[in-house]
Amino acid sequence: MNRREEGFTLIELLVSLAILAVALGVLFGAISSALDRTRRERDDALAGSLVQSLLARAGTEKPLRPGETGGTYSNGMQWRLKIAPFGNGDDAAAWHMNAFAVRATVSWSDNGSPQSKSLATLRFVAPPAKSP
Repeated sequence: MNRREEGFTLIELLVSLAILAVALGVLFGAISSALDRTRRERDDALAGSLVQSLLARAGTEKPLRPGETGGTYSNGMQWRLKIAPFGNGDDAAAWHMNAFAVRATVSWSDNGSPQSKSLATLRFVAPPAKSP
């Protein structure tokens, strides 16, 4: 009597598990890559906002003075603000204003790879009043 058993063989089960493992590996790799890109874009956007804020505050909270200052934000990103006189003595006489080149930079590390965002502008400031 030939009796046929119903169900799957061990080989069929192993092949189906192998196919499932490969499919899950590809799926998890795609999700991981998307999450990594999202994190990088988030850091880039945050650095852009921070550098814009830093540049906007330059000269409003404290008077502009040539030099370089820096620090670290609470999220670990570092900032640097560089202020340098712009133009020569003839320019200053012609403008009747003090001109400063202002550069703000925010830098951070992305998995060991250094990243940075910089913005620069030119600011004009009235010279200090002369005492009589």
